[in-house]
Amino acid sequence: MQSLLSLLPTTLGMQLLYSFLTLLVFGILYFTWKIILVPYIGMQFYKKQGVPCEYFPLIGSFKNLIPGFQKHGDILHYLKHQARTKPKKLLCTNIGSKVALSLYDSALVKDFYLNTDNYIKDPSIVTLFEPLFGRGLLTSEGNQWKGQRKALSSAFHFEFLKSILPTVQATARQKLSALGKGSLTKVNVMNELQKITGEVVGKVFFGEQLSDYDIDGKPLTLVLADLIAGISKAFGEPVRMIFGNWIVLKGMLPRYKRLMRNIKQFREVCSKIVQNRTKAYNDQKEPNSSSHKDLLQILLEGKMSEEEIIDQFVTFFFAGMDTTGHLLTMVVYYLDKYPELKTKMLEEIQTYYKPEQTITQENLNKMEFTLAFIKETLRAMTPVAGVFMRRVAKDHKLGDIHLREGDMVNLDYFYNSYNPAYFDDVDDFKPERWLDKSKPGDAFAFTPFSGGARNCIGQHLALNESRIILGELLSQYDLKIPEDFKLKMITTFLYEPVEPILIDLIPRT
Repeated sequence: MQSLLSLLPTTLGMQLLYSFLTLLVFGILYFTWKIILVPYIGMQFYKKQGVPCEYFPLIGSFKNLIPGFQKHGDILHYLKHQARTKPKKLLCTNIGSKVALSLYDSALVKDFYLNTDNYIKDPSIVTLFEPLFGRGLLTSEGNQWKGQRKALSSAFHFEFLKSILPTVQATARQKLSALGKGSLTKVNVMNELQKITGEVVGKVFFGEQLSDYDIDGKPLTLVLADLIAGISKAFGEPVRMIFGNWIVLKGMLPRYKRLMRNIKQFREVCSKIVQNRTKAYNDQKEPNSSSHKDLLQILLEGKMSEEEIIDQFVTFFFAGMDTTGHLLTMVVYYLDKYPELKTKMLEEIQTYYKPEQTITQENLNKMEFTLAFIKETLRAMTPVAGVFMRRVAKDHKLGDIHLREGDMVNLDYFYNSYNPAYFDDVDDFKPERWLDKSKPGDAFAFTPFSGGARNCIGQHLALNESRIILGELLSQYDLKIPEDFKLKMITTFLYEPVEPILIDLIPRT
């Protein structure tokens, strides 16, 4: 009996070891099946249709991006090179366990945009961004999205956009003038431009001075930019691809726990802003009854809850601050790189943009070269490299390609910008290409603001705002980037410089 008892620990240990090894084997088999075999087998469906396919476990064709960055300092170099030399209509690859199609041919892009009910935003992406954006316009779907889009569209009509130009101008002027009180050397241009664009969003749509708020001394604009980058980084990490979003959302690793805590803190500040503005609005003896309602009034009259209003606030704060700030940063880079074009833009600004006068839509429309420069920047260095990945909602045919329910579809905005079939001299920065009215171009080969029913609701505001900020910037300062600066581009959530672009500002007399 005693000898039998002495064997129990050994027997129990062997059982535990056997159980562990069994789980390990099943885990390896499951990983092999789900992550390696499932997408590979699924890709054969498209390969048989003649679609070019690139397979690599977990990251698919993204494996080609790293060498391009290491050698050329551009994470998108490989795809741009392909567009220049061997352009494709589309590409099939794998992302994690999913099969994904990237659409390039403008006819396929058009078909996609005109039949958006065939696709939904991929839940695996949306759920990762929901802690920050909630269910606002960026992440909502179906009837919820349609209802929000319809309600919010009234805040972007032509007369309203005209009416807010003085506010945009005054905000840009005040912020840029304030820079002169500090050091004008090695100014982080993106940070400063994001402060301006973020302040415009606050004043125009919520009547709030966002610079009055910060988190641990850091402006909300920079906090939000960091949160977006953090979520995007988590999305691309293998540990999330293998175990799913829950490992991030539940804060199972210290960096994810810290990210979720920071998102909660940011949303709490946004809640405070919304509460303050809602109280001020409700305390008005004579609420604004004109047709020029700001976004807050529209949301309140739409009977949205406080949580829903916060969702829209964060969405518009990001959309109005981050993308426009990135765009203008790259405009500044190209202005420094091509001083003869900077001189031409300055001459146009001095003709049509009078700092001592309130800007009008008519004068903005006359700034054709400035707009062409912005468009060429969008072509060469669009801040939004593609849409939120879409999931095929039902089996259907896109062009001559059969798509299966559950597979993924992606649009790479920049790809056709480097395809010689759509643009001449793709590697040359040529704003004048946008001034040639005899070459209208293919509308679905250049869609930096998306297209169809889901085009960017704020694109006209972004273009107006960009011209005004450039008008103020070049009226007040000349600018110079250090000669030893070397631009390297990477994609986090947006396509952006790896290192901050630091500029020296020289006040104009």
